[in-house]
Amino acid sequence: MKWTNWSKSFSSYPDSIAYPSSEVALISLVEKAKEKQSKIKVIGDGHSCATIGETHSGVLVSLKNYNKVISFDPNTLLLKVQAGISLREISQFLDLQKAAMSNLGTIDSQTISGAISTGTHGSGLLFGAVDQQVEAIELLKADGEIIEVYKTQNTELFKTIRVGLGAFGIISSVTIKAVPKFNLEVKTRPMSFDTMLKSMDLVHKADYMRFWWVPHTENVQYWEAQKTDKKSSAPSKFKDWFYDIFLGNIFHEFGLWVTSFFPKKVKVLNRLMSKWLLESKNVRIGTSHSMFTIPINVKQSVMEYGIPMEHTAAVMEEIKNLIESKDYNVHMPIEIRFAPKNDALLSMGYGRETCYIGIISYKPFGKNIPHDTYYEGVHNIFAKYQGRPHWAKKHFYTPTGLAATYPGWEQFSQSKKELDPKSMFENDYLKHLFSR
Repeated sequence: MKWTNWSKSFSSYPDSIAYPSSEVALISLVEKAKEKQSKIKVIGDGHSCATIGETHSGVLVSLKNYNKVISFDPNTLLLKVQAGISLREISQFLDLQKAAMSNLGTIDSQTISGAISTGTHGSGLLFGAVDQQVEAIELLKADGEIIEVYKTQNTELFKTIRVGLGAFGIISSVTIKAVPKFNLEVKTRPMSFDTMLKSMDLVHKADYMRFWWVPHTENVQYWEAQKTDKKSSAPSKFKDWFYDIFLGNIFHEFGLWVTSFFPKKVKVLNRLMSKWLLESKNVRIGTSHSMFTIPINVKQSVMEYGIPMEHTAAVMEEIKNLIESKDYNVHMPIEIRFAPKNDALLSMGYGRETCYIGIISYKPFGKNIPHDTYYEGVHNIFAKYQGRPHWAKKHFYTPTGLAATYPGWEQFSQSKKELDPKSMFENDYLKHLFSR
């Protein structure tokens, strides 16, 4: 049996693949695995480019058919869903109920269980990551028992399993605290790299904000979004298709493929894409879901770390100096986002206001472009500032390095042993992480 992730960065060859559509089916899978003493690896949408979802034994469990809304309370705005439902499906359902998620990232195809298990986030200090919108989790353990863990009860366990890496069992359901539906007024404008370094206080002035820097240039796009009562702008289907799909995906992918044969020309491509997509001022108003998300179709390998927010300018200067001194051919953009403190033990934002810095190496038409030397150089900068990796993306930490970076590492590790004593849910990725 073969299963391949979205970016085609790895394939799994398990003994079997299961597509359960009910909780009863999930329990049956665990009972059979317990009887055979075999492994279970649960995957969501497969958007992660890290090998956190890779397995070569036992049963690989896809939750794609386990994706229903269980209940919704219009008074409390509590939404209970099966673990395989996607962020897009959740947003579409909530929209019909005049509700919304308080924050999202730029991609919404991930399942809710995969998103919270890996620490998926948006940007802005006022509204937390996806996992911080969760009120309760139902977890199917290795012994076949389902436990309910609540934000206001089982507090320590809730903090442990919320960003759980799939290490504790199968998430059966997730209860989310939604918010009333809202529109966002999104403004974008260009600025220089130096201006960006001097403008970090903007994070305190916008509901949501981020920077996109174009390597090999001084060009930065500043993106901010404020909640508004204004009506949505009239959409321009052709204009949206031309900029988002044709230029942002089709043309960019073709340009990336051409420059894979002439790597030095990446700098020219970056300047072109920056000029066409990022250097004009724009104002748009729309629903929160439509404003948060961006169509991204080009396969990619991504590395993203969270650093203490106060070090953002210093880290960005060091990354820019590294690229220039080593003459790396770096794809655009490098994304800089922000988030409030998080109390989930393995959240990148645990205990501190955080800046997320994400770097990309695209795979045009599936072609792998070498990037590990560059990535390791950036990792060394992140590690110098106690950077913590996004679990759905690449990182270069050793188990010892991770334990030193996450204050709750030993507590997480101990809970893993207690909830999964025979390592039913442990793949090679998790085995390596907790090998010390």
